[in-house]
Amino acid sequence: MPALTPLIMYIVVSGFAAVFLYGVYRRLRRYFRGDTGFELHDIGKRVQRAFVNAFAQRKVVKKQYAGFMHLLIYSGIFVLFIGTMLVFLDFDILQTFFHQQILVGSFYLVYETALDAFGLLAIAGLLIAIYRRTVTKPSNLPTSRDDVFVFSILIIILVTGYVMEGIRLAVDNPPWAPWSFVGYRVSLLLSSSVGKQVVNIYPGLWWFHALLAFTAFAAIPYTKLFHVITSPLNALLADQRPIGQLSSPFDLRQLLASGNFDVKIGAAAIPDFSWQERLSFDSCTSCGRCSNVCPATAAGTLLSPMHLMLKLRNAMLTENGAHSMLIGSVINQEELWACTTCRACVHECPVLIDHIDAIVDMRRHLVGEGKLDHPKRDLLTNLNNSANPYGLSPNDRLKWTQGLDVKTVKEQPEFDVLYWVGCSGSYDPRNQNVSRAIVKILHAAKVRFSVLGNEEKCNCEVARRLGEEGRFQQSALELIELFKKYNVKTILTQCPHCFNTFKNEYPEFGASLQVIHHTRFIGDLIESGRLRLNKGAEQVITFHDPCYLGRYNSIYDKPRSILSSLGSVKIREMPRHGENSFCCGAGGANVWYKVEQKKRINQIRFEEAQHLKPDILATACPFCTSMFEDAAVSAGPKDSPKVKDVAELVADSIDSS
Repeated sequence: MPALTPLIMYIVVSGFAAVFLYGVYRRLRRYFRGDTGFELHDIGKRVQRAFVNAFAQRKVVKKQYAGFMHLLIYSGIFVLFIGTMLVFLDFDILQTFFHQQILVGSFYLVYETALDAFGLLAIAGLLIAIYRRTVTKPSNLPTSRDDVFVFSILIIILVTGYVMEGIRLAVDNPPWAPWSFVGYRVSLLLSSSVGKQVVNIYPGLWWFHALLAFTAFAAIPYTKLFHVITSPLNALLADQRPIGQLSSPFDLRQLLASGNFDVKIGAAAIPDFSWQERLSFDSCTSCGRCSNVCPATAAGTLLSPMHLMLKLRNAMLTENGAHSMLIGSVINQEELWACTTCRACVHECPVLIDHIDAIVDMRRHLVGEGKLDHPKRDLLTNLNNSANPYGLSPNDRLKWTQGLDVKTVKEQPEFDVLYWVGCSGSYDPRNQNVSRAIVKILHAAKVRFSVLGNEEKCNCEVARRLGEEGRFQQSALELIELFKKYNVKTILTQCPHCFNTFKNEYPEFGASLQVIHHTRFIGDLIESGRLRLNKGAEQVITFHDPCYLGRYNSIYDKPRSILSSLGSVKIREMPRHGENSFCCGAGGANVWYKVEQKKRINQIRFEEAQHLKPDILATACPFCTSMFEDAAVSAGPKDSPKVKDVAELVADSIDSS
């Protein structure tokens, strides 16, 4: 290469660097425009999260085929990038200014072998990616011009790199050449075919290779390659709230104190989203994993979490779309109402996008504008007028206790546990049986408990998920004062939604409570010996993990340990269980209104259980119980397992001797 090559190269690369920097600026300004709320806490945890998820690829490699493919490409390109930086450091810095070298001796031999090996890994990964997108074509995996560009340019860069290495080794023939095992074989091929004249094409090939590399670098902010920047950024900067806590658009206490209720609620256009949300839109890698696990997508609704993120990103990156109304033009209302907030999409996303926050933000706008159909309006009316979603009389909350020894906090102000029955456990005939079972268990274990009775009212979790933030916060403040009035320290819940609300969302409004779900409470009673069970008949049970118990709060083992204690029980796991459990379809307020589905979510899940031919489909959530009872009616009595809450199974097995 001519002596002036380095100087010319740096002049050329500076132009490509300018294009790169402008592209980065152009995209970053979309995130932070008009938003000054940039605060970072827990830097150590954030850095750890970014390293584990963005650099160590924790979630990516969970999918064996796609994860292996991505790992090949990622590791190959990453090592080659480090190798290029070492050449720059060695030749342009150390040799030029300090007359020193690091790429010598044994280190250089290992360096040559490593780069050849990881280059092959990258090529293998790219070929798998091309095959996957052109032959197998998984559902929910779109292929765009970006993909064609990225795959093509990377493969050409890698192949031309090997050819250049082969030419260099063919001309110089150094004794260490076999250490570059790929380049060495290319050199043998070139030597036998075209001899030393091959050196004549080297300068042109070198510049072709260099310009391709510079182009790939400069194109990063303009293509999906930008996820190599946004993904680590999103993992680093994503909100640190508890998993089960939604973002709060305002604090009702501050509004009440100031008397200023002129607050914009919800997201109608891109600027209405927080900068973290806008960053997350641009972090989407179009991998399709979120949509592949989404129950709403599986049911044939309009919602695809991936396409929702891509539509929001496209709107953000276009001048017209950045300020236009989203709902009705970019986003269909039915997409938003189809979400069950099951968190499967968030759990699956390898770059930590929180789809639910964006969906609820847009729901809040619709609620604020009064753009609701009758079932949703009726739900909110019932919560306002009757303090329960059923619209039934608050004075009927204790009717389920007839014939039972259940004391209210007024009748028994000294108690160890406040049993929070919940709206479903109080009013729904099917789930009243679960409430009675829990009372039987508490008496058998001699637990001193009380209930709020007619003073209990809905915690309005369903209102928050629907988008009615004001109703939720008002209920939270009122209930927290009620808990303080009766000196409540420990709350026992049978509903995972209530459990999650009290545990993860109420502390934001001043609550300091120990919240226990009934599966953990019952499990502890059994393990401590306070609750003895008879060994029942042999039966096959499959357990459905409720979303708000499992993915939201990581309670997986306790329900299964309870079932194992019932005697001759064989537990068969559904293909999708634990953290990968499939939603029953009730969450996100969906149980209270109709969503157009090609096949109902509860039927999909119930059929998955039926395939195992269990005697019992066990669950630990009143919504799941109701949804599966409905699915069982639709399926008919043949081969339909009995739907039972874990508490009912335990209550039926109590040793009364």
